[in-house]
Amino acid sequence: MLPVRKYVLVENYRLDSSMVYGCTAEELQVLVAEMGELEPIIDAINVLSGASIEQRARDIGCSPSDFWYETADDDEVIQGVVDL
Repeated sequence: MLPVRKYVLVENYRLDSSMVYGCTAEELQVLVAEMGELEPIIDAINVLSGASIEQRARDIGCSPSDFWYETADDDEVIQGVVDL
């Protein structure tokens, strides 16, 4: 990968770490090499690999319940899991 592309990846990550969920496996490996094993990067690798919620939680040191959300829409409560 060209150095300028690496630079752009790192800068985009610094601006918005959620960008990792749109990265390819190669881009994620570049980010690991450049930034280290940061939680969003590791989680994005797990998502790309199809890891379970439990595995994702273990790998970044949180609870599987941290991936659950609840929202209210027109007095109806909707529960789900963050599935990127």
